[in-house]
Amino acid sequence: MKRNIVTIIALIILVSTTLAVDYDILSFGAKSGGVILNTQSIQNTIDRCSADGGGRVIVPRGKFLTGTLYLKGNVILHLEQGSLLQGSSKIEDYSKHLIRAEKANNIGITGDGIIDGSGWAFWYIKPNGHYDHNPIAPGYMIYLEDCHNINIEGVRLQNADSWTLHLLGCSKATINRITIRNPLHGPNNDGIDLQASRDIIISNCDIYTSDDAIVLKNRHPKYYHLPCSNITITNCILTTVCNAFKIGTETIGSFGNIVFSNSTIRSALPTDSLAMVRLNEVKMPIRSISGISIESVDGSIVNGVAITNITMEDVRTPIFIRLANRGAGTQKGEPKAGTLKNILISNITARHAWYASSITAIPGSYIENVVLENLIFEMIGIEGTDLVEKMVDEKINEYPDAHMWKELPASGFYFRHVKGIDMKTVRVNLDNKDKRPVLIFDDAQQININSFKTDNNPIGESLIRFSGVSDARIFDLNVSPNVKYNLDIRGEDSKRIHLIDETMDKIKTTLKAKKTSISEINF
Repeated sequence: MKRNIVTIIALIILVSTTLAVDYDILSFGAKSGGVILNTQSIQNTIDRCSADGGGRVIVPRGKFLTGTLYLKGNVILHLEQGSLLQGSSKIEDYSKHLIRAEKANNIGITGDGIIDGSGWAFWYIKPNGHYDHNPIAPGYMIYLEDCHNINIEGVRLQNADSWTLHLLGCSKATINRITIRNPLHGPNNDGIDLQASRDIIISNCDIYTSDDAIVLKNRHPKYYHLPCSNITITNCILTTVCNAFKIGTETIGSFGNIVFSNSTIRSALPTDSLAMVRLNEVKMPIRSISGISIESVDGSIVNGVAITNITMEDVRTPIFIRLANRGAGTQKGEPKAGTLKNILISNITARHAWYASSITAIPGSYIENVVLENLIFEMIGIEGTDLVEKMVDEKINEYPDAHMWKELPASGFYFRHVKGIDMKTVRVNLDNKDKRPVLIFDDAQQININSFKTDNNPIGESLIRFSGVSDARIFDLNVSPNVKYNLDIRGEDSKRIHLIDETMDKIKTTLKAKKTSISEINF
C-alpha cells in the first residue's frame, strides 16, 4: 500500500513538473522584428511541447510574424508583456484561421501580450460605402472546435479579419480579463462567438468591435445535437455598433441556463476610430443596434435566460426578443417555429435609446413567461402623429433585427403574440413629447403590470393599448395628465381585464372592442 501511495505521489509530481515546463519560441528559431515569417518555428515549439506532455509555449517581448498555428493538447500559448504575435497580411500564409485547435484538451492562451489578426489587409470599403472582402481571407482569429478545458486570460486580441474568438462544440472554458479591439475594417468581426458550447464563463472582458460583441448561436450541422448551455457572462464592458449581447441569429438546437450580468454597454465616442470610420466613410450611426437580443428563428428551444444589472447608453433598441420561423427548424418535414420562454430581465438602465423595445412572436406561436423587473428606460421620443396607428408587418421568415420595423407604434415597449408577461416597477421616460402609447400589447394573454410609471411627455390618446388581450391585471398605474385615456382596449377577444388600485377611479378607459363585455373589465 505504501509503495502504491509513493508511486502515485511520484506520478503527480512528474505530471505537475512536466506541465510547468516552458518552451521559448526563440529556442526553436523564431525571430522578432515582424519581417521574418515564424509560422514553422512557432509550430515546432507547440508540437514539441505537446509531445513532451505539455507546458507553456512562451512568446517573449518582440514582434513575431506568423501564419496559421495549430494549438495542441496540454499546451498553453503564453504571451509575455511586450510581445506581439502579428498575423501575416498575405493570404498564402494561412491554411484557415490564425490560431486553431480541434479535439485538443487542456489548452489555453494567456499573458499580457497582443495577438493582431491584420484584418485591415482583407477588407476594404468601396466608393459606394459597401464593404468588400477577399473570399479566401484567413477567417477567424482564434478558432477552437470540440475542445475541452480551455483557459483564455489576459491577452489583447485586435484587428480580427472575421470573428475574433470562436468556440464551436467546446466545453468547460474560462475566458477572463481579455481585451478585444476591432476598429471598423469590416462588418463581420464579432468579439466572442459561442456555438453549441457549454459550461462557459466569460468575465471581466472589455470588447470593442464593429459587429456583435458577445453572441451565442448554432449553425453547424455537426453540432445541432449539442446545447448551448450553462453559460455565465459577467463584469464586461461591451462597445459595438451592432448587438452587444445576443442569442442568435442562427439558432438550431437548444439554448438554456444562460446568465448575463453586471455589465456595461456603451457607445463609441465620436473621436474613437470605430466611430470615425462609421460616421465619415459608411455614413451609419455608431449606436448599438440592440443592448440585449434573444432570438429563436430557426426552430430552436430557448428556455432559461437571466439578464440582470446592466447599464446601457445610446443603443438604438434596449431589448429585442423574437420568435419566428425562417424554415430551418422542421417537424415531420414541415417548417416549425421553436420555443422561447422563461426569460428574466431585471435591474436594467438604458439612456437615450431610439427605438421601442419589442417582444414578438408570429401567429400561432407565443413567447412565454417573461419577467421585466426594475427597468428604467429613457427613450428619445418622437413628436409626430403618423406612427400611432402604424401597421406592423409580421415578417415571419425575415432576418431578425432590432430595427427591422424601424419606428414602432409604441414609444416604450411593443408586445405581440405573448403569454405570461410580468412587468414590475418599470419606468419609461421620454426626452420629447410623443403621441404614441408607451405600451402596446397585441394578442397577449396573462399580463401583469405592477407599478408602471412614465413622465409627462406621453401626450397622445392613450398610455397603454390592449388589442386582443385576455387575463390582464394592472396595479399602481402612473396616471399621466397629458393623455386622454390611460388604457385603450381594442379587439373582440379582449376580456378579463382587471384594474386594481385605490386611485383607479381617476383612470379613463375607452372600450373599442366590438364584442367586449363591460362585465369582464373590472375597475
